[in-house]
Amino acid sequence: MKNKLFLGMISLLAIVIVFSVLTNRTNDTVTTNTDIEIEGKISNQEDALAAFETLETNLQATNNEDVDLYVTTLVANAREDTKKEMQAFFDEYDLENTLLSFKVLKQEENRMLVETQQKTVNKGKNDYRDHIAEAHHTFVKENGRWVIEETNMTNTHFI
Repeated sequence: MKNKLFLGMISLLAIVIVFSVLTNRTNDTVTTNTDIEIEGKISNQEDALAAFETLETNLQATNNEDVDLYVTTLVANAREDTKKEMQAFFDEYDLENTLLSFKVLKQEENRMLVETQQKTVNKGKNDYRDHIAEAHHTFVKENGRWVIEETNMTNTHFI
């Protein structure tokens, strides 16, 4: 009886270990140089931090209205068209964007889906409503760098 119980426990432990290795995902937290922690299903902390830094650069470029820096955070095939659109946007609006949270929803070797909370405050004279929005960013690894492929804004709450 003791042998069967022992073998059963060993088998269960083996299944748990195999499952952990195969999924290779943990609900984890990565500390950044800011007040924001990277949370979620993180399998590679270095890549999660790199995507976080890309988004931080993206938002800082937006705040500084630096279109050249902004487009470096995007996939190469979106840069030319986006540069024209963002320059017109920067000419029209003066906004301050703040990243409030960063959660990895899905992480693969060359692709990552991230959910963020972002606050946008109008600092200019043209009408633009202050808000907090949930954003889903798809990052891809391009030439060894994590860049933004797509962003979908959802759940916008005006403040």
